[in-house]
Amino acid sequence: MAYGLQTYYDTGRREDLLDVLGDVSPDETPLLTLFATSTAANTVHEWMTWNVSRPTSVTAVLEGADYADADLSQPTRVSNITEILTHPIRVSRTERKSNVAAMGDPFAFQKSEGLRSLKMKMEYSILNNGTKVSGATSAIRYATGIDGFITTLATARASGTSFSETELNDMVSDAWNIVDPDKVFDMVVCTFKIKQAIAGFSGNSTRYIDATERRLVKDVLVYDSAGGSHRIFAHKDVRNNAGSTTVYGIREDMWKVAYFDKPFFQEIAKVGDSDRGQWVTEFTLESLAEKASLKRTGYAQTG
Repeated sequence: MAYGLQTYYDTGRREDLLDVLGDVSPDETPLLTLFATSTAANTVHEWMTWNVSRPTSVTAVLEGADYADADLSQPTRVSNITEILTHPIRVSRTERKSNVAAMGDPFAFQKSEGLRSLKMKMEYSILNNGTKVSGATSAIRYATGIDGFITTLATARASGTSFSETELNDMVSDAWNIVDPDKVFDMVVCTFKIKQAIAGFSGNSTRYIDATERRLVKDVLVYDSAGGSHRIFAHKDVRNNAGSTTVYGIREDMWKVAYFDKPFFQEIAKVGDSDRGQWVTEFTLESLAEKASLKRTGYAQTG
């Protein structure tokens, strides 16, 4: 049977490509957003920390006893290494002259999106980097991240442990025992599943606060414990392996991002028939008191 001309056989139809770009990129960087900043003047960045431990026993003195010297503590020098991150961009002349949908100038588009990518790389390093690597001529420098700094209150739970309200309150208790009550962690950084579990805790109150005061774009879940209020952040970069999922308790004002160079765009000399450039930053992480933060590993991925 003949049907004349239908769209299935029309080779002259123009494509129907919307000039709209769907973007659901997971580009949240809460740590980079919330942490204060400082300046690093060298690739080795140093600062001083101080902590006075409470006594576990006391020895009194005799009436009329002679004066006796005692050993005095000194502040501790802490250091980190600056880390260089880049995001390169290269777009051919032909691509820039082509009629592309949604992006406008492909080079300008890639430049704009490259900064988002660089910030996500920085966020990952800030949270997940282990111990610093000093580097050499042929060895890359790495800064210590939050995961590498936290050693005093680093607890390995039995593999696959469920994250309960008792677990969270035990974390608060561990921190309260060794720091000033006003310096107990005020952020919980965890996976989305564990945030869901916390949202369902009934023994104490969970609530939401307006995020505008915290420089974020979404309202923030808060858990109120006997040790204070703790904002709960589901973070995509938290270690989330079977039986070893990690939960962090972070004291926000005890961390800073120190910039040797804040992110900037570096034009690369033209070679061949392409335009090139890269986003560059050099930074490190300051831990002003790692004892005020903690981590626990070993939790089940399901929360």
